[in-house]
Amino acid sequence: MRPSQRLYPRRGRTGGHTPAVAPRDTCSPVSGPPHDTDDPGQPSAESAEALHQEIAQLQEALDRRPVIDLARGILMTVWSCTADEAWELLVDVSQHSNTKLYTVAEAVLPSIQGEPLPAYLQDHLAAAVVRLRAHPGRRT
Repeated sequence: MRPSQRLYPRRGRTGGHTPAVAPRDTCSPVSGPPHDTDDPGQPSAESAEALHQEIAQLQEALDRRPVIDLARGILMTVWSCTADEAWELLVDVSQHSNTKLYTVAEAVLPSIQGEPLPAYLQDHLAAAVVRLRAHPGRRT
């Protein structure tokens, strides 16, 4: 079968497919967006505000992603680990130190210029590496 004849594009390593329709949230009692106006083409003020908030959150995530990726690269180099393991280290340090992941990533970046991590993050990072090495392939 040629790729142009497939019903669904190949995705991931297994070559499986994903349906074109996202699963619907069956827990929500509301069947659609609320409308304050009689015109069904016009969203309500609440749904417009919700869309603006979502856009702002997505923009913030896009802005923060490069910092997190750089921190992963630094951890990969320093600790000789994979990208997934570096991600696990960041998540582990974030969770155990009760610090936002982005803040941990920001603290890692100056370390390439010789600046030490804050002491509390050094301790949590060392412990995270020990946990990762003790259970490779398992989420910490």
